[in-house]
Amino acid sequence: MDWRDFVTIVFAGVCGMVGGVFGPVGIAGGVVVGAAVGARWAARSDRLATLERRVAELESATDDEP
Repeated sequence: MDWRDFVTIVFAGVCGMVGGVFGPVGIAGGVVVGAAVGARWAARSDRLATLERRVAELESATDDEP
């Protein structure tokens, strides 16, 4: 687990509390929606970080070649 997982959990909890206005179904719906949005953000963030790291590796590899 990294910090993105904790952000996703907190976001799901907050959405669940907001959904609590609509009762127990709102709490469950809020948690599900919050978890889905948080997981999507975390996955996109991980892909972007991996892509940036790979581009940096490729750029440094081309700089080393004569």
